[in-house]
Amino acid sequence: DDADRVGEFLLIDTETETISLSLRRRFGERFELGLEIPYVSHSGGYLDNLIYNFHDVIGISNSQREGPNGEFRLLFEKEGVTQLDLVSPVSGIGDAQVTGAMKLGGVTLRGGVKLPTGDAQKLTGSGAVDVSLGVHAGGVTTLFDRDLAYSGFIGVLALGDGDVLPEFQRSAVPYGGLSLRWRATPRLSLGTQLYAQGSYFDVNLDEVGGTPFQLAFGGDYHFPRQRLLLRVAIAEDIAAGAAPDFGLHISIRRYSR
Repeated sequence: DDADRVGEFLLIDTETETISLSLRRRFGERFELGLEIPYVSHSGGYLDNLIYNFHDVIGISNSQREGPNGEFRLLFEKEGVTQLDLVSPVSGIGDAQVTGAMKLGGVTLRGGVKLPTGDAQKLTGSGAVDVSLGVHAGGVTTLFDRDLAYSGFIGVLALGDGDVLPEFQRSAVPYGGLSLRWRATPRLSLGTQLYAQGSYFDVNLDEVGGTPFQLAFGGDYHFPRQRLLLRVAIAEDIAAGAAPDFGLHISIRRYSR
């Protein structure tokens, strides 16, 4: 995609793949600690035609996604000055994150510290320590005599002094969302989530400084004997430009009980 506004120009054709190793451990009924280590790869990708066809099938216009196709280029200029220019695929370890949670009555506090283990020049990390804190709450009702879990969350991400577009970086980013998960069968659950967050950068272009709104839908399938859960979800940017226009999430989780 390419865009320009008031002295700003963006050219972008990238596909990002992230593979994460995530560990979580509960301590009693109230506490949880976790660690996540991602590996990030940015390339021209191979899903462009699949994404265009998917949008055609569900009736979403591809007019906001015109531009280069099947290449790799990320260029951002402001007032004629090149702020970011990547022309070759890059990959590497991303920013690791230590997480924690504490249950307080009907709500759960969740926080995290993101460490600068990635490389800001490759856009696999921000080059700063970021801290997040959010409040999560929810409950369970029924739909067609099956459990329907609902939840909501709101929080803020405090950003350290990063190395990616540092002149335009904001100091704090609010976020929030709502989700539903319906237990269709003893093994299969279907879910959807609406997620929104503030912008990371003080830039006029929506693709860089806009407010992302993403709608995700998918399902979980349990393998009780193996104590495994397979989760597949698709995320779509419902405010085209502010977030990746298509996301595919696949995870395999093993639980202790």
